Amino acid sequence: MTAAEHDVVLIDPPVRSLTLADGRTLTWQEFGADGGRPALYFHGGGSTSIEGGIFHREAVRTGIRLIATNRPGALGSTLSPRRPVVAYADDLRELLDVLGVDEFACFGESNGGMMTMATAASMPDRVLGAAPINPTVPWFDPLARRASPASAGVGYRLMQWTPRLVVWLAERSVGKSAVDSDLIGPPPGTEPDVAALHRRMDIERASREGLIAELRWATAPWGFDHYTIPVPLDFFCGERDVQGPFARVLAERNPDARFHEFAYGHNGFSHPDARRRIVDVIASHLHRGDT
Repeated sequence: MTAAEHDVVLIDPPVRSLTLADGRTLTWQEFGADGGRPALYFHGGGSTSIEGGIFHREAVRTGIRLIATNRPGALGSTLSPRRPVVAYADDLRELLDVLGVDEFACFGESNGGMMTMATAASMPDRVLGAAPINPTVPWFDPLARRASPASAGVGYRLMQWTPRLVVWLAERSVGKSAVDSDLIGPPPGTEPDVAALHRRMDIERASREGLIAELRWATAPWGFDHYTIPVPLDFFCGERDVQGPFARVLAERNPDARFHEFAYGHNGFSHPDARRRIVDVIASHLHRGDT
């Protein structure tokens, strides 16, 4: 981290709200540089837009206006469990039109990585580049099941068949110390304020029904071809994340894609080195749009 980045204080911006054409509510927060080049950030399943604040320092450094949206059931966004993953792009179009954003980059973690791919696939005319982080595995895809380790299979089957049990277990884990911080909590070397934000994310979750909806989105067909996304893609995964093996397959099969690995596990994206690499890639996509 540079000295200039170290001086940037994390922020807790107001939650903004938009009434969509069908009467539902979409909420979001904005981090990074006011008036900067726009990028959307998609939080992980069960989290909220405050997760985008983890990347605030890097967004300020690179001149990125970071728009972190809340999916249905999170922080005031209307729950809509029957809508497929790909339909979220329709909500984003309305928001972007209101904000006057024509072209943008996007990135997100876990289920947010799934939404990153859905957005890139649905709006290739507006997405300059995308970076899914530890993206959810499309368990409905036989190739994804073959490429993933057995431990991933256990988790995805539980999400598919017993989502309420998964939510109950997640709620019981809140506030308890992590046995393995490499895999569960913010990794060693993460700044104290970012680590505190990460712990806050664990406490200020989406609603229970919102998290159940996230689990169902993750395990049902997504509504787009995840092998033919026609925009530049950069997949980032923790070296110990179980979703990494299939992310490599996605990087190999998509027409313009690369795979990047960072240290630690699923939450290693909180480490300053991982954040810098991810945001630098997003900035490079935005700079390409300036030419």
